[in-house]
Amino acid sequence: MEELESMWSKCLTDIGIESAALLAQSPCDPARGTYLFGEYVYKIVLIEYDTTQHLRRQDLFGEFEILKHCKSIPGIPSPIKYYRKDQFAVLILEHIHGRNLANLRVGWFNLLIILAKLGIIIFKIAKRGVSHNDILEENVIVSSSGRVYLIDFDQASRSGFFAALIRSFFGINVGGGKMYGSLIGIVENRLKRVLPPRVTRFIGRIIKYRHITPLPKLPDNASNEVQTLLKAWKIARKSSASSPGMEIAYYSIDVDGYHFPGERPWINRWDTLHGITNYSGKKVLELGCNMGLLSCFLLKYANVKESLAVDSDENILEAAKLIATVLKVNPKFDRVDFDNPGDWESKLMEFKPDIVFALNILNWINNKKRFLSFLCLFNELIFEGHDGIEIETKRLRDIGFRKIELIAYSDRDRPIFYCKK
Repeated sequence: MEELESMWSKCLTDIGIESAALLAQSPCDPARGTYLFGEYVYKIVLIEYDTTQHLRRQDLFGEFEILKHCKSIPGIPSPIKYYRKDQFAVLILEHIHGRNLANLRVGWFNLLIILAKLGIIIFKIAKRGVSHNDILEENVIVSSSGRVYLIDFDQASRSGFFAALIRSFFGINVGGGKMYGSLIGIVENRLKRVLPPRVTRFIGRIIKYRHITPLPKLPDNASNEVQTLLKAWKIARKSSASSPGMEIAYYSIDVDGYHFPGERPWINRWDTLHGITNYSGKKVLELGCNMGLLSCFLLKYANVKESLAVDSDENILEAAKLIATVLKVNPKFDRVDFDNPGDWESKLMEFKPDIVFALNILNWINNKKRFLSFLCLFNELIFEGHDGIEIETKRLRDIGFRKIELIAYSDRDRPIFYCKK
């Protein structure tokens, strides 16, 4: 950390902005900083220490080129200069005076006016063949006079006009590449703040229900493995472990030409998780395992020594056991309710895991403090949160983790971290 601070000091001195004000610095990537000096914003990357470039479509030069391509469009910050030295890269931009939409409390009438102005900006950059891909409230600036600006083009990409419109307005992933935010997404987030949680959950279920794919119909001569998977998916669909009240499994997977549908493609999940660290010969504890696919795949394909997978739902554990038989692996399964006041910690500690997975689970636990206190007992953690990276990073640091690396965003735009003491 001292070495990094020394590098920042040297960098600012070389650029000639020693007295610049720090506007933003990611807690999970301290090698990136945004500074204000005079009437210009300096986006700076310490190249040797950068750990999140793989999460961005554009490096600073790519962002500079896209902004140049969109130059003269009202509402887009003007790029001033880009340059790179051995140890750092710098993008200098026009400073936009105003507040980001996330920090503005505006009524629905004024919000619609802001979004209409934002829509015009989106339309104009789409005519230039650019899709922003990261239209979040944090990236929309509103000036005191009511002018609207769209900033932060490090996730932007070249695109056809109609594809860019569909992506930016509706958040529909056409043309490939990950989407992080859209205009309609801003509206949805605002609605979630004012509508009761039950109403938003009900609306979400209706939307999901329209996209449920039926289970495959198997011929009489289908293999025992495929028939067992079908049985597992039928159990998973009826369990309460995914979307209570809806018949849909949590994961989807394709086997022998048959599609077993679910809310999230398992193969995408596995692509992200399998390369985070070396699992060979280690004992893994999976908290909130759902269908048990992670433990099964780690045993079968990552040479894990042992795996203990726990969940609170008895039915989903039954489905997980069937999947394990098909994959010819033998993880340990156990039913654990993290909101049970009894001592569930001791029997999990007896397993003595080397690595703990806590993916997409903290949000659903009532006693979060107790669960986090349990996580802090381990030296190596792979964690998926529901909140922003700043909140999650602080949460993990507060329980004792010193190395907190942002690995990726999940298919639901949730941050996934690799943490070590």
